[in-house]
Amino acid sequence: MNASVALLAAALLAAPSDADVRAHVEELLGAIDTRIPAARWKGLGPAAVPVLAEIASSDTRMPSARSGALSALVAADGAEADRVARALVDSPDAPLTVRQTAVRTLGHVLSPVKLRSALAPVLRAAHPVGLRSVAAETLARHAGQDSCAEVMDQISLEPAADHPRFERAASLCAYPTVSQP
Repeated sequence: MNASVALLAAALLAAPSDADVRAHVEELLGAIDTRIPAARWKGLGPAAVPVLAEIASSDTRMPSARSGALSALVAADGAEADRVARALVDSPDAPLTVRQTAVRTLGHVLSPVKLRSALAPVLRAAHPVGLRSVAAETLARHAGQDSCAEVMDQISLEPAADHPRFERAASLCAYPTVSQP
């Protein structure tokens, strides 16, 4: 019994504080030009999830930090990444890069059927065109050939001057590849 108590006490003492987790998250998000592997984000444990969600949702943080936090959230907790990403996709006041990351995040956490449902309104009506083009690419990449008719239909509705923004989506539909997580 004493050995169990000693192990529990050691585990509790070894558990990082919320401040330690926040500092570690901030440090990793601040790593410039260094890709942080998903396993490292997962390794921070569940205490990192609310920190990442808070940073991704924050109106006062730089868009790069918000996008990085949202991308990290995919590895840390897919369900929370889904929740935060859906809110950001629909937030017209969020910076475009953050909204684009949110669209890509949905591609990583939703099944193809749910992804098509979530991104259909974005593909059809989101502003600016850069968000629609990322929705088209995400659908083509992660929702399979079933989404390509809708993607190609939307491209045909876009002004000709905007067609270059949709080249990746059109290429993915013309030459399908295996979805990349």
